[in-house]
Amino acid sequence: MLTLPPAASKPRGVSQQKQKGSNAQRDQGFDNDDEEDLIEQLNRKLSNVTLNPPTTIPDEMNITDISTMLPTFAQPLYNLLASGVYEQQLLAMVRIRKYLSLQDVLPRIDNVLALDCVHFFIAFLNMSDCPDLQYETAWVVTNIAAGTTSQTERLVDAGILTPLIHNLRVSRCVHVQTQTIWALGNISGDGPPYRDLILGSGALEVILQLIEMCDDPTVAKDQKYMILRIAVWCVSNLCRGSGRCAPEWLQVTPAFPMLRRLMYIDDTEILADTCWAMCRILNGTHKMNLETVVIDRELCARFVALLSEPHPTIQVPSLRSLINIASGPEHHTQLLIDAMAIPVLGSQEMLSHRNSTIRRDALLGISNITAGTADQVREVTVQDNGGVMRRVLEILRRGDVGGEDLGEDALEGQEEGGDWRVLREAAWVVSNATSVLDLEITGHLVYRLDLLPSIAQLIDPRPSRKVNYLLPAIGLKHPALLTKLLDIVFNVLRCNEHHPKEQFMKIWVNDCEGGSILLELLKLSSQGTSDTHLRHLDIKMLPRPLQHLRFAQGDNVTGKPSSQPAIPLGASVKKRVETILENFFEFGPENEGFGPFFGERQQGRPDRRSSRDGYGSDVNEDDQDDDLDDEDYQEASQGSQYKNGYRTARHGSVGTRGTNNADFDIDDMEERVSRMNLV
Repeated sequence: MLTLPPAASKPRGVSQQKQKGSNAQRDQGFDNDDEEDLIEQLNRKLSNVTLNPPTTIPDEMNITDISTMLPTFAQPLYNLLASGVYEQQLLAMVRIRKYLSLQDVLPRIDNVLALDCVHFFIAFLNMSDCPDLQYETAWVVTNIAAGTTSQTERLVDAGILTPLIHNLRVSRCVHVQTQTIWALGNISGDGPPYRDLILGSGALEVILQLIEMCDDPTVAKDQKYMILRIAVWCVSNLCRGSGRCAPEWLQVTPAFPMLRRLMYIDDTEILADTCWAMCRILNGTHKMNLETVVIDRELCARFVALLSEPHPTIQVPSLRSLINIASGPEHHTQLLIDAMAIPVLGSQEMLSHRNSTIRRDALLGISNITAGTADQVREVTVQDNGGVMRRVLEILRRGDVGGEDLGEDALEGQEEGGDWRVLREAAWVVSNATSVLDLEITGHLVYRLDLLPSIAQLIDPRPSRKVNYLLPAIGLKHPALLTKLLDIVFNVLRCNEHHPKEQFMKIWVNDCEGGSILLELLKLSSQGTSDTHLRHLDIKMLPRPLQHLRFAQGDNVTGKPSSQPAIPLGASVKKRVETILENFFEFGPENEGFGPFFGERQQGRPDRRSSRDGYGSDVNEDDQDDDLDDEDYQEASQGSQYKNGYRTARHGSVGTRGTNNADFDIDDMEERVSRMNLV
C-alpha cells in the first residue's frame, strides 16, 4: 500500500536533477548574481575571508554561502552530521543536497566525499523512523552516484547498497522509495558489476511491484507518473547490456510483461524508457524460448506504429527493437513482414530522415529482413514493384542525401556523398538480397534497377573514371564499405554462373568495365605486400583483353607510374578481389588474355552470412574499420555513460543528446550492433 510521506517531509524540489554532464537546476529562492556590480562582488567575496576557520555554520545561507560551503565550513558541517541531534543532521543533509545541486558538480562531490561522511549516510538511511532524513540522504547519494565511476565506487565500497535495497523493500514512504530507486538506477548505470549486484539482490522484483501498484485508482495521477518515470528509467538501466550474457538476460526478462503493457502509456518520457528497456531485453531473445518473452504480431505492429512518433527518444529504441527481432529466426522476421514493417522501414520518410542514425538503422532493419528466406527477400526487392529496393539503390547511386546533412549547415567531416555508413548499410541490404542466388531477385536488381553501375562508381579507383558517375569512389576511403560492395559483385557473378544464359557478367565487364576496376583494386590492395596470392597475374605483362573484357582508354594496366595516390585498402579487400578474379575470370598465355570464366571455385569463398545480431553483441572486423563510428567518444570524456537522469536526458542539456539537434549521436544512448564477418 503506497502511503504519502509525513507532513513534515519536503516534496521533491526542482533542484533534484541528474548531475552527470549537465547543469542542475538551482533551488528556488536563489538569485543570480550576474547583475551585481564589481564592488559588491568584491565585498561579498572578501566577507568570506577569515584568518581562523569557522567553528559554526550559519543558520541562513544564500547561494554564495552554499557554493563555498566546502571546504570553508567542512568542520562545522561534519560536526552537525556527528551531533546525534536529528534536526542538526537533517539541516546538514539539506545543505549538502543544495551544495550538490549547483554547477560543476564533480569537484563538489569530491569535497563531500573528503568529509569522510559516507558512514553517516548509511546510518541515516537505516533510521526508519525518520523518513525526512532518509529522503534527503537518498537524494544526496543519488547525486554522488551521478558522478564518476571512482566516486560511485566510494559509495559502494562503503556498503551503501545494503541500506538502499533495505529501504526499497520496507519503507512505507513513497518518496523514500522512489528516491532510492533513482539512486540504484545511477549506481547500476556505472557498469555490469554494480548492475549485477543490484539484480542479484532482487531489487528488480520490488521495483516491478511498485510499478504494478501504480494501477491502484487511489494513487493520484501526478504521483503515479512520478513513480513510473523513475522506476521505468531504473529498469531500463538494469536491462542495459543484459543481452550479452544469458544469466543476466534471464534476470531482467521478468520485466518484459510489465514493460509490454506500458508501451501504450500516454507519457513520452515513460514510453521512451519503456522502449529502451524492451530493446535491450529483445537483444538475444531469439536465443532462448521463454514464456515471459512473447514476440507476436501485435508487439511488432506496436513497434512499427511507434516509428511515426515525432520524438527520437521513442523512435530510435522502437527501430532497434525491430532490428533485434529481425535478427532472430525466420518466423520472427515473418512477423515483422506481416506487421507491415517493410513499407515503413523503406519509406521515403525513414530513408531520408534528417537524422543519419535513423537512416542507418532503418537500412539495418531491412538488411536483417533480406537475410531471411528467398520469399522474404522478395518482399523487399520485388513486391510493390521493388519500391523499397529502388530507394535503397538510389542511396548507392546518388549518395546519402537525406535530411539536412548536405545542406549549408552540414556536419563537419561530412564528405561528398553523405554519411558513408549509410551507404554501407545500403550495401548490406543488397549483399544479403543477392546472396540467396535467386534469379528473379538478382535479375530484378541488375536489369531493372541498374545495380552494377551503381556499385562500379563507388569502387572505381582509376584516374579515367566514367564522366557520368554521380559519386566519387567513396568505397576506397572506407574498407568496410568497399568489402561489402565487392561481396555484391561476387554474389551477382555467382548467380550468373548458376544461370549462364543471363547477362550479368557481360554488363559488369562491358558496361561497367569491371575487369579493369578489379585489376586496379588488386594493385592497390597489394601495395606494400611481398606476397600476392595471384602470382600468375603480372600486371606489367598483361596481354590484350579477350572475350567480353575490355579496358577503358588510359587504364594504368601496363605498370607505368600512375598519378593516383596509393591507398592502403587492407587484406580483406585484397582477399575479396582475388576471390572474384579466381572464381570468375581466367588469365594465362594459353588463353591469350584475361576474360570471364566460370570454373570450379576455390575453397574459402564467401558464404551467405546470417542476419546481424541485435545491438550489444561482439565486435568484429567491420566495426574495427569504422574510425569512431558509433563510439561514445563524448561519454568517454565524461566518465560513466549511462548515468543521466530521465529529465536531463530528455531536455537536451547534455551535449548532443537533445531532441532539437538535427543529427544527435544516438549511439551515446545505446551500444553498437555487431557484424558477422563474411569470410
